[in-house]
Amino acid sequence: MDEYTPEALVNRDEPVSVFSIKPRRRKGSPDSAHSRTSSQSKNSLQDRLFTKLLQQVIPADDEEDESQSGDKAFTISPKRPAFSLPLMTNNFRRFNARIGVVFLFQSRVERLLSWKTPTHTLSFLFVYSFICLDPHLILVLPMVVLLLFIMVPAFVTRHPPPPSTSTSSTTPYYSYEGPALAPAKTIKPASETSKDFFRNMRDLQNCMADFSDVHDATISVFAPLTNFSNEKLSSSLFLGCAVGTVALFLTAHLLPLRFIMLAAGDAAILSNNPALQQFFKALLQEFSGGLEDLDSPLPGEDDEDVCGAAIPANSSAAMSTLERLTEISLDTEPEEREVEIFEIQHRAPGSSQSGWENFLFSPQPYDPLSPSRIAGDRPRGCRFFDDVRPPGGWKWKSKKWELDLDCREWVVDRMITGVGFEIPGVSPDGNAVIDEVGGWVWDLPAPPSPQEEEEMTTMAYGDLQQSEPKPPPGNQDGTKSANRDWEEANIASYGVGEWRRRRWVRVVQRMNLAPAGIVTYSTLGQN
Repeated sequence: MDEYTPEALVNRDEPVSVFSIKPRRRKGSPDSAHSRTSSQSKNSLQDRLFTKLLQQVIPADDEEDESQSGDKAFTISPKRPAFSLPLMTNNFRRFNARIGVVFLFQSRVERLLSWKTPTHTLSFLFVYSFICLDPHLILVLPMVVLLLFIMVPAFVTRHPPPPSTSTSSTTPYYSYEGPALAPAKTIKPASETSKDFFRNMRDLQNCMADFSDVHDATISVFAPLTNFSNEKLSSSLFLGCAVGTVALFLTAHLLPLRFIMLAAGDAAILSNNPALQQFFKALLQEFSGGLEDLDSPLPGEDDEDVCGAAIPANSSAAMSTLERLTEISLDTEPEEREVEIFEIQHRAPGSSQSGWENFLFSPQPYDPLSPSRIAGDRPRGCRFFDDVRPPGGWKWKSKKWELDLDCREWVVDRMITGVGFEIPGVSPDGNAVIDEVGGWVWDLPAPPSPQEEEEMTTMAYGDLQQSEPKPPPGNQDGTKSANRDWEEANIASYGVGEWRRRRWVRVVQRMNLAPAGIVTYSTLGQN
């Protein structure tokens, strides 16, 4: 059984409990009578059997409170009873025996609005009109309903007229003096063996069918307008509602709401009159027959020129002009983004600087401080450009990858440290001058140990600390040897690490019918 239906409107604030422990009540407690009356149904074998069955079907909720003992199997019962099939059957019988008043009210309202008794409908129309003209009368309406429709019939029931002794039909005489002659009338539920009980079941069945039909019809009408399945239609409705909201926010206090409610209510009630329906139907047929004899001109053919603006001369031309004005164009260019991939190369320790080997294409630059690098993991990605795929819901727009030569920008944006990058005009060793760069960003070598750093310092600045340096064997002076030692030390300190990378970019665009979202660059090229 599925725990949730995603698109259903259901009250999920309260958990669905199938098993609960009721605390034991004392004999003098107010709920003891209710407990005694329902003890047979709650403690019966049938109830226990259905409860055990429902425990296997309905999943238990995790939101139930645990008891003080801490055992998850015994939970404190919620304020409302747990779901039980026998209890639901019993409540349905009670509900069906008492729902007759609702169906009686529904039939009375339908009879009132359908002009079955014209005097009653006209009386209701006058009452509604008076309330619309003077809204303060709505406070009097509940009192009038209580007096005329509840208390007066109850009093007449207690004081019925005396039996008529004459054979002629005369108006019954009600006496309001003396003691009551009849018992008070009390509304009782319909007996389960009576025909009223089955009438209520019939009306309840038809009411459920009517509600389902109205619900489905409402969804079929309003869902296409509001769920953007037709984006042009929903966008037009959205713009119209937005403009109407702003206009009503500024002008709502100027509208005569009493007259609007009066006209709308009277028109709705009068539209159900059979005589008026026949009259308007005949009038519509006559009007439509007259229109068929006329030749409708083409839109824009008979437009009148007023102050340089074309004004439509008939209703059809006006509607076509209005449709052109409200037409919304949704054929815009799809969203575009730029994705990136990093070409990573590796060089074995101790090899020359020209011994770089292609490693793979990775969505991450694999810099010295990246989490995967610190964890000791190898970079992840694919070996060839053709294996790189666009993110889900996107497709390639540009045909080729483009090399990002401005490596300084993305290094600074990511705040990557411990790396060196190419600068136009200077080679990595600092000696040669180059005109072109390849966008490479390489790792700097590990810092030297204190002993190596001391030796490098002695080699670089030893000639400054001695007043008269001694030339090494085989040389007339120490100038050439000192210069060679300084260059070797400088190149060794400026060396490169084992990894280098450069960035490639490519443009993608969103595919049609793709869900909106953010491009995840980290999914590119992973196997």
